[in-house]
Amino acid sequence: MNIGNAITEIRKTQGLTQEEFGALFHVTRQTVSNWENEKNYPDLQILVNISDQFNVSLDQLLKSDQQMILQIDKERSLGKLRREKKIIDFLNGAGTGLILGCLYSPDTWRKALTITIAIIMIITGNCLKTKYDEKMEKYLQ
Repeated sequence: MNIGNAITEIRKTQGLTQEEFGALFHVTRQTVSNWENEKNYPDLQILVNISDQFNVSLDQLLKSDQQMILQIDKERSLGKLRREKKIIDFLNGAGTGLILGCLYSPDTWRKALTITIAIIMIITGNCLKTKYDEKMEKYLQ
């Protein structure tokens, strides 16, 4: 059984229309229809809510739906990649900001230290960017 059939079976067993089922999880009737026809999948939080609401194990919902499992893994990987991208952007942006902030400050050891830290941040950001690009390329394949 796949996730779409499992959702249909749960909904019909409970005597709910697609609209009533959707209202329980704050989604539209069309969204429920798309889940049941496997045009798209519910996110993990909604699956947990379905499991709790109808006392059905997640294992029962997901067990035989390999495509859904792959989708969840892909979403998890994408979440990790997004966090990495935020770190990279922060390092590059903050490093650049520190350097620009030091341009017109008087020459002191603090300026030299700040510029050194900024350069290290930018280099680290660029190294992480290279790894990020490789991971993103693998993800997109």
